[in-house]
Amino acid sequence: MPRFRNPLSTVVEAADGTLLGARVADDGQWRFPPPDSVPYKFTKALLAFEDNYFYYHPGVNPVSLLRALKLNIKAGRVISGGSTVTMQVARLAGGNPDRTYPRKLLEILSALKLELLKSKKEILKMYAANAPFGGSTVGIEAASWRYFGTSCYNLSWAGAATLAVLPNSPSLVHPGKNRLQLKKKRDDLLKKLFEKGIIDSLTFSLSVEEPLPEEPSPLPDRSPHLTARLFSENHGQRTKTSIDPVLQEKVQEIINSRQRILQNNRIFNSACIVVRVNTGEVLAYAGNCTLPETKEHSGDVDIIRSPRSSGSILKPLLYAGMQQSGLILPNTLIPDIPTFFTGFAPKNFDMSYSGAVPASEALAQSLNVPAVRMLRNFREENFLDLLRLAGFTTFTKPAGYYGLSMILGGGEITLWELAGVYASLSRVLMRYCSEGRYSYSDYHPPVLVKTETRTNIPDDGIIPLSASSIWLTYKALEKVNRPETETGWQYLGSSGDLAWKTGTSYGYRDAWAVGTTPSYVIAVWAGNATGEGRPGLTGTEAAAPILFEVCSFLKNSETFPAPYNEMTVAKVCRESGYRAGPDCRDTVDEWICTPGLKSEVCPYHKIVHLDKSKKYRTSTDCAGISEIVTEKWFVLPPSMEYYYRFRHPEYRTLPPFAPGCPANEEDPQMEMIYPVPGIKIFIPRDQEGKPTRVVAEIAHRQPSRTIYWHLDEKFTGQTKYLHKIELLAPAGDHILRAVDQDGLTISCRFTVLNSLK
Repeated sequence: MPRFRNPLSTVVEAADGTLLGARVADDGQWRFPPPDSVPYKFTKALLAFEDNYFYYHPGVNPVSLLRALKLNIKAGRVISGGSTVTMQVARLAGGNPDRTYPRKLLEILSALKLELLKSKKEILKMYAANAPFGGSTVGIEAASWRYFGTSCYNLSWAGAATLAVLPNSPSLVHPGKNRLQLKKKRDDLLKKLFEKGIIDSLTFSLSVEEPLPEEPSPLPDRSPHLTARLFSENHGQRTKTSIDPVLQEKVQEIINSRQRILQNNRIFNSACIVVRVNTGEVLAYAGNCTLPETKEHSGDVDIIRSPRSSGSILKPLLYAGMQQSGLILPNTLIPDIPTFFTGFAPKNFDMSYSGAVPASEALAQSLNVPAVRMLRNFREENFLDLLRLAGFTTFTKPAGYYGLSMILGGGEITLWELAGVYASLSRVLMRYCSEGRYSYSDYHPPVLVKTETRTNIPDDGIIPLSASSIWLTYKALEKVNRPETETGWQYLGSSGDLAWKTGTSYGYRDAWAVGTTPSYVIAVWAGNATGEGRPGLTGTEAAAPILFEVCSFLKNSETFPAPYNEMTVAKVCRESGYRAGPDCRDTVDEWICTPGLKSEVCPYHKIVHLDKSKKYRTSTDCAGISEIVTEKWFVLPPSMEYYYRFRHPEYRTLPPFAPGCPANEEDPQMEMIYPVPGIKIFIPRDQEGKPTRVVAEIAHRQPSRTIYWHLDEKFTGQTKYLHKIELLAPAGDHILRAVDQDGLTISCRFTVLNSLK
């Protein structure tokens, strides 16, 4: 029986069957995998031209054979084969050899056998998939796309007739040459279709007026990076994806349009993926810019699958993890002060400090120092477990390898997994709110292949994050400041919920933006595939505009439902964001994750004893009970207060103790900002090769107090108002002690690792 073993092209289709892209077969032919069916118009045109009795003969038409024999004898050479479509299939399977009578006999025998084993429908499919259509084009599908730029199922009658006559003599007649001869053959076939009553007179008239196609044109390449990926994974196969062709075209257009702006700053690459939340299906896959001028700048790299430094794009998962564990509440104050670890000193993007900031605002503003402090509280190993459970596979090292820098880009992720994780989180939230239950199967990577089914997925695995923690995180992310181009978005009645976050890696190498609505997740990356950093390459400036343009095209008007039945209302201190304690002055009812009921009670409110003027603090050691006024006071530690009060003019610092009344040691008046106890400091050299100095700093509740500094019991200077001092410290262990004018003392041990004596 005839068998076709020729290599096939790799074909990638959208969800509706639209051709996204294809790659030529290994033998250089455009030969698509066999179609599911043969188009009606082509079938009618083919049989009218080649084999009127196809459905009636057993594979061979004796009348046609006798007629061909007479013509060949009369001409003295083979000019007609009298072949049926079935015989032509047999001939094509044999490699389309020269016509000889012995060969014809083999074709007849093969055709008879083929008719016994295959249905007429299957034989037509074999012919349609393997017939030559001129040049390097084989099969009806490849021919339709190359000659007419459309699917064979969308061909007009004129197009179907053109392709029906081409296999008869493909090397002699095709749209690139002998156009008059081709047109005559086509029009004769159209007339035959009209005479048979297959088409009406109007269709016939319009069809003969339709121009012939030009020479074969390139096939569509709407998602070249996706096609290249599937060429590697599903070589020589037809893959039907979940891609929405309209959205795919729009996303690629947005990427290219934005790239024209980015390349002015020598930023040459960007990518975007859109995922449907409820199914996880990939709707758009723009792996990189496709502008010709960026081709030489790694334009062929599929950024969606390339590991890149995460920057701060993972902060929302830490926030959610801490909510779920009950370590913090949505607006718990997190210290935002200079923070130092051995070999690591995180800084906020704008190099400033707020003293203390609500956790939700720290997330919305993407502050680095609070994030690192939260991770230290949550513990690196716990966060790493959370990332892996959520769906990130690129974190292959132990937690100690990444350390606290994990939250600021110390690890790598891919755009593919980033979109998958956010889609999983949104899917968990939406399922819980609609069905009141969890399903572990909701956590999975994006689904690209339309026919792909997820089987044997356990539904009893660990759920990384609860619906309530996800919802609280999304509420915080909805407050993220949008780019200037999005000014006034909140006044649009059609604007639904968009929880979004940006990220920028160290050295301005990677710009991220990811956003989720109840229905879609959009993930964007911008930068240089080579890893070259550029000034201004930030998530907000480079990636976010792409995200919002795609989001506006999707026209979101949905809101995230709240999983109130797994949350609880708690009394929360309005100023600190902690659970309200007995000394809190102002409380508010707030929805929290239920484990938050075990979180710490507000540590920043206390009862303060004042004299009757309320200008000074006092105690029973200094005044009688009748002379003491008590008041609830919001008191931050000195280092937090030092920065906090500049951003919060309403903050009231504690009054000083009354003259002659000793300060309460439980209420520290000053705190070392730098160095911190136990720190190991590396002292580099300056441009002249001399060791630089350590700049020590102290926060004092009463900055007007004079502080006297001593290094290793040696007086080094005094400060007032701004308590900073330079210290020249040789290598080794040191003790820094500071004493204020009232005799209050603090000290700090630190080590210098490298210094010239």
